[in-house]
Amino acid sequence: MQAIVKEKRAPGLTVKSVPKPTPGPGEVLIAVRHAGVCGTDLHIADWDEWAQGRLKPPLVIGHEFAGEIQGLGEGVSGLRVGQLVTAEGHIVCGHCLQCRTGNSHICKNTRIIGVDRDGAFAEYITMPTSNVLTLSGIPTEVGAIMDPMGNAFHTVLTAEIPGSTVFIVGCGPIGCFAVGIARAAGATKVIASDVNPKRLALAERMGAHLTINAAQEDVVKTVVGETGGEGADVVCEMSGAAAALHQAFAAVRMGGRVQLLGIPKDDVPLNLANEIIFKGITVYGVIGRKMYETWHQMRRFLSGGQFDPRPVITHKFPLAQIDDALAAIRSGDAGKVILEIA
Repeated sequence: MQAIVKEKRAPGLTVKSVPKPTPGPGEVLIAVRHAGVCGTDLHIADWDEWAQGRLKPPLVIGHEFAGEIQGLGEGVSGLRVGQLVTAEGHIVCGHCLQCRTGNSHICKNTRIIGVDRDGAFAEYITMPTSNVLTLSGIPTEVGAIMDPMGNAFHTVLTAEIPGSTVFIVGCGPIGCFAVGIARAAGATKVIASDVNPKRLALAERMGAHLTINAAQEDVVKTVVGETGGEGADVVCEMSGAAAALHQAFAAVRMGGRVQLLGIPKDDVPLNLANEIIFKGITVYGVIGRKMYETWHQMRRFLSGGQFDPRPVITHKFPLAQIDDALAAIRSGDAGKVILEIA
């Protein structure tokens, strides 16, 4: 089969023929139809410090995907050939403290497809049945981005959203998803900020009541002014930029909540007393998707028509054009980028 491979410990990716996998006991074989490209894949292609410390090439990369079940391993029940599915890309141990207390999304033994084992930028992938989720009428181009979409659902829906003012900091694809989710979940007002006009336009399409160009406007002053001098009830920080993090803490109201998904490149000094403690705020760190609460939330919102992520999809490429897909992400103007595989 054709796949995108990180062949060696150096920058670059290779599209090449590799052996088609065979499902083992408790696994299914999935023919991949669509796959999402994200910043993690860019880090791997560029072979940055994180990738050098984590990956062990050669490896098929890619962790966001959806497709059709083509084969069943021994002992598989509840799934059948021909079903359209997606999958949780974090494969957890099931026996650590976190897994046994309902927090498997922070399992200390997590192995991620496309990072720790062969991934989804290929014509076929095998997955444990415990990680497979049926799409139930959701198209595979949407199913392929339920992984990053799930990050946004986790970020937004772990806060009290109905009737709240929600401020989304950073309008990359996950930030734009968060805008639409906050609207669908009943936010009274959704404000979004970024420095990129094209991303702000995507946030508007996803339902932002107000967008702020952080390169041209006073973000905190605008948010406070739009909330009667109080600040936002919920702030979702999606960028990881140091300046944006400080804006998030300054723009949240006293007693409000800050949800942190964006990952800073470097240490970010905080004034813990003034930015967090004296404001009496709650800070929540977000990683991945709650397993499997977030996935069921997504299916309900998508199947019920409350939320449509497709305006965020701006580029589609065939598997062989992975370099073009990564270039679109590097440009800073893309929303979600998808590979069309079958």
